[in-house]
Formats: sequence, structure tokens, C-alpha cells
Amino acid sequence: MLKIYECLSAESEIVALKALDNSLVAYCTKNHGVKIFDINRCDLKKSITNAYLNSTAGAYAFSPNSRYFSFSVSSLLYIIDTETKSIVQSIQTNDGEIEIISFDPSSTYIIVGTKNGRVLQYKTNQSNILSRLCSFPYKREESDSKTKEFTNFVSAFAFYKNQFACSGYGGTIYIIDINTQTNKEIITHNKSRLNALCFLDENRVVCGSSDGTITIFFLNDINNYKIIRTALGGISQLLIMSNPNYLMVVSSSKIIMVVDTKNYKITHTKYIEFKAQINSVDIVNDSSLIAALANNTIVNVELRGVTKLKTFILHNSLEKAFELIAKEPMLHGLNEHKILEERFEKSYENATKALISQNVVLASQILDVYKNVKQKEQKIKELFDAFKNYLRFKVLFLEKKLPLAYAMCARFEPLKNTPQYQKMEQEFQITFLNAQRYILKNSVKEAKELLSKYNSVLSKKPLINLLLTQNKEFVAFLKAIQTKDFSTINQLVKMNKLFKEIPNYIAMYSEIDKMLEHAEIAIKKGEIEDAEKLLLVLKGVDKFEDRLEELHKKCRYVQILQKAYEESNFLECYEILDMHKYLKTVELGILLEKHWLKLIKKCEEYALEGNIRDIKKSLAELITLHSRRHKIGDLLRVSFHVRVQKLLQRRDFKGSEAIIYSYIDFFGIDSEMKNLMKSFEKISERKLAISEVQMQRPRRDSWRDFDIFMKDS
Repeated sequence: MLKIYECLSAESEIVALKALDNSLVAYCTKNHGVKIFDINRCDLKKSITNAYLNSTAGAYAFSPNSRYFSFSVSSLLYIIDTETKSIVQSIQTNDGEIEIISFDPSSTYIIVGTKNGRVLQYKTNQSNILSRLCSFPYKREESDSKTKEFTNFVSAFAFYKNQFACSGYGGTIYIIDINTQTNKEIITHNKSRLNALCFLDENRVVCGSSDGTITIFFLNDINNYKIIRTALGGISQLLIMSNPNYLMVVSSSKIIMVVDTKNYKITHTKYIEFKAQINSVDIVNDSSLIAALANNTIVNVELRGVTKLKTFILHNSLEKAFELIAKEPMLHGLNEHKILEERFEKSYENATKALISQNVVLASQILDVYKNVKQKEQKIKELFDAFKNYLRFKVLFLEKKLPLAYAMCARFEPLKNTPQYQKMEQEFQITFLNAQRYILKNSVKEAKELLSKYNSVLSKKPLINLLLTQNKEFVAFLKAIQTKDFSTINQLVKMNKLFKEIPNYIAMYSEIDKMLEHAEIAIKKGEIEDAEKLLLVLKGVDKFEDRLEELHKKCRYVQILQKAYEESNFLECYEILDMHKYLKTVELGILLEKHWLKLIKKCEEYALEGNIRDIKKSLAELITLHSRRHKIGDLLRVSFHVRVQKLLQRRDFKGSEAIIYSYIDFFGIDSEMKNLMKSFEKISERKLAISEVQMQRPRRDSWRDFDIFMKDS
């Protein structure tokens, strides 16, 4: 059982919870504002209240850098600086009531989901919308065909580096690159509401549905997915544990479940059970979890985590360390677990050396620390039992009674770690190699004579028989290995699997693995000629056929990108990058993306100043970049919005009216422009003359039809 400590009692319902830095935790209540406390002492450090932060608030979020807290009241968004406790930004959204908000991992942007199904992006220091990232439902006809009872929504967000995922009406999941609005994936497999989304890594996203189903999608093949069905209702959170192969599943119940995302199964149906229903959960560190419950209490759960394992290892409490791993399978495979196993193997090796020197007392002392470790009891017992026969084994070795010596090692495995056994194996390898040479010379008789001393060694018989009875095939196999004739090697291996046990074959494939690794590294560095030389050598290796084909493709992609870059054709560079996602991981791709990010950050500032000219100047030819047209279009829209706002503030009605008409020609009438038009008519007391044609919805990228954007001015 995990230890659960009650930490604090809140004065009203807890609506948000977040683990901050340095053992601090923040939570927000329905009626009593934000509180920040130390999880170790459970004492309050800070209280934040605001007149707007009351029972009318509807969505809440803390920023990853712990600096900001945001909440919504209907369609208004407020951002509070947690240090100064003051509102630093208020944002009026124009697309319906806000129901979900989240900061991006850098805390630079805040993403808003509304009840109209809109997902909007803002900068934390600006009130103007930066982008509309997506809209729900995915297919407009889904809502058009509904009755008045149709209720749109946005239900979940998730981030991984520059990737953003969101879900809304119809269970659809959108995934895009937030900096480029490219690499869009749309997953429509689910139909149930999804309130929980989580990236496992850059290629896998997992969702939890209202009916308790967990689905893992593979982004390199969105039609490929794995399902884990649970008895939980209304999954609300998915949290990656210290071992990333395991996921905590939180629902509208009293329990937290753990699932194995590698083997697609439930590991713990009741990993943690609380006294009351769970409102929200966050992992403070690998040894502590904080939970806000429906009875207004906040509890601290002591996890059997990595920190505790590190402590046990540090203090040489190895019995406790192994006991912890036995109880907590989520720790399996972690670096600390590997360190622990390596420490045991080193002790085992030293104990073996002591036994070889016939120092049983020293061997016992070395392994004494593991005497009560159940996982190691059998292995330690087998070691000491084996070395009770060591003297007899040495006699057999000295008397050259190889069949009996090998039989003893087969029965007592630890004896294989002795110098005598290693000497036996070394001699066999040399003998077998010399026998191969005789076979190559067609001297079968000499080969038989050389190997005769191993005739009664059971473990060597299959290999010897292969050499002596199928010597033609063996000769062909050896020659194929020497010349790296992989086609012949594959044919012979299919005929007889024993060929795989020949040392030459094992050594060859070990070398191939290294060559493939070197080829992958060379491709990422852009050293394509070197990579292709390595791949050419491996042509025809069936075992790696798919991987070789993939590496050849990567070579071609990098070459195409390099050619465009050498010709200073940056427009084509980015089109190629967006066509082949892999290229964003190679050195040249990373360099180009860094340049884009720097450029786009600058253009965002220009857009929020209403500076259209400098956006065009900065982007230059990239303004025509088709693959990133949605991001560029959003920047241009924002710059027009801000221009209209500034002109209205100066009461320049003629100028603002002209820009409104231009905007409608370029972009059509969207919700942001509708609100600006209302403001214009109210302030100026003029009626805008809008035709039916202008009211029609154009393509999202219709601005690209105008020379003012697409050609140098």
C-alpha cells in the first residue's frame, strides 16, 4: 500500500492543481482564489485573490514556468502574475464562452478552447488573437445536420516540444506543429468525447475517452492504433510516470489506474485509492503525487519512485532496493535499475573470482549483502553449488576429458566463467577454424581427424556435423561471408538455421549493425556519400531490407534538401522540409527550422503592432510558402486587426473603413472582423456597405490570390 497523507483542507471546491518548482504546489478554489504551499511541510506560502476570480470563473491553468495563472469568465480571459498577484493581461475572445485553457511548454503562448469549437492562440503579453489553430467539428456537415440540441465543444489539449494536439466535438484529434501549422494529422477513429490527451513521444499520442477506453495512436501511421479497455468512466487525466512505459489514468472516481503503454495492458487496476472522488492530480516528482479530492482536501501520496530507489542505492540498502523494484514494476528498465543490476553483476563477478581462487569465505562476504534478496537467491545458490564441483572440473580439463568437462559445464552454468572453460572454448574456435580451412581445400578426412576429440561433446555435434556432412554448402557459406554475398548467405541460412550459429556469421551481423548505425549518423550530418558507401556494401541483406530501403529514402530526401539549400532556394527548402518530416531531425533541417522560428517570432511582434510592411519585408519570398500558408495568413490577419483597432482609437474612420473593406476582399468576414465592424459602426455611427458576395465565406488561403502579398512591391 502506498502511504497517503492529508496535507490541507480547502475552503471551497478545488478546481485546479499544479506542481510548481522547489516542492511548491499551487491550487485554485471555486470561491477563495489561488493558494501556494510547500508539499513537504503543507504550510501556505502565498494567497492570490482577485475580484474576477470567483464562482463565475470557468476554466483555469497554471503556466509551466510557474509565473502565470490564468482563468476565464465567460468569453474573457485573465492572466495573473503569481509574483505580483496582479492581472497582467485580459483578453476578450470573440468565438464563444471559454471552456478550456492551457499554456504552451515555453509559457509564451496561451491556447484557448471555446464552446463554439474554436481553438485560439494568444501570446501571454498581448490581447490580440495570434492564430485560430483549428475548429470543431472536423466536418462542417456534422453540425449542419444536427438539430438545435447540437452542442459543440473543445475538451482536451496536449503538447510535445513544438507539437500540439487538441480534441473536440466528435472525438476528433487535431495534431499540428504550433510554429508552422504544418504536419497536420487528423484522427477521427474515436467518436466518444475525449477529456484526456497525452504525447508519449513525438510519434505516439494517447487519449482517454468518456467510456473508459484508452487508445494509443502512432503518428507515422495514424491507421495503426492500440486499444486498452478499462472499467473506468470519464477518464480526465493521463500522466506519464518516471518510467515512460507506464501511464497513470485518472477518472471521475476514487482510484488511479496504471497502464503499460509498451505491452498495451493494465498493470494496476487500483494503483492508488482515495477516500473521495478525484478532482485533479499532478506528479510533484518521481516520489510524490499530489491529489485534490471532491471533499476539498489535498493529499500527498508517497510513491515508490526513483528518488527512493536512488536513496537505497546510495546507502547500499540493496535488499530494500530490490524489494522496491519487485513491488513497483514501473521502475523496471530505468537507469537506476540498470545501475543496481550492474552492481550485482560486478559483485557476482568478484565472488566468482574468489571461488576460482578457492576463497569461499571471501565470496560469501562479497555476496552477503544480497543474501535476503529473493530475486538473486537462486542465482547465488547455483554459483556456490557449481563451485563445489570446480576441483573435479579442473581435473577433467587437465586430463583432456572434454565430453565430461563440457557436460559438467552444461549442468553447472557458472563454471563457464572459469579460465578453464574459456580456454576450452578458445581451443575449439581455433580447431573449428582450422577444420574450415581443410574443408575449403576439400580435405574432409583431415577436418574429421582434427575435430574427432569433440565427437562426443553434445553441444558441438550439430555444428561439426554441419561442417562435415554438408561441406559443399559450408564452403559456399564461408566464401559468401568473405565476399559479402548476402544473397547466397540468405539462401543457405533458409536451408539450415545452424549456419546462424557459426562465429563468422555472428561476427558479420555484429559488423552490419555498426555499419547501419554509422550510416544513420552520416545521414543526419548530411554526409550522404559516406552513408551510401556503407549502404552499398549491405545491398542484398534480406534481414535488414526494410531498414536499408528506409535509409536510402532518407539519403535521397537529404540530397534534395541540400541541393535546394546550395542553390539558396529557401522556398523549396521549407516545402521539402514540410513534405518529409524526418528532415527536421537532420542537421540542415534543424538549422533551417531555427531560422524559421527566429523569423516567425519577429513577425508575430510585427503583426501585433499592425506592421504589415515589415512582415512582408522579413518573410520576403517565404510569404509565398504554400506549406506554411496558414501560419503566414494568420500573421497577416492579425496585422490588419491591429491596424483597424489603432485607427479606431485615433478616430480615423476613413482609414479604418478602407482597411476593413480591404480585409474583406483578402480574407472574408471572420468572427474577429465581425466584432471590429460592430465597433466601427458603433463608434463612427456609420453603416458599412457590405454586399451579399462579400458575406460569402472564401477559402482560408484566398489572400494568396492577391499580388499585394504574393509579389514584391
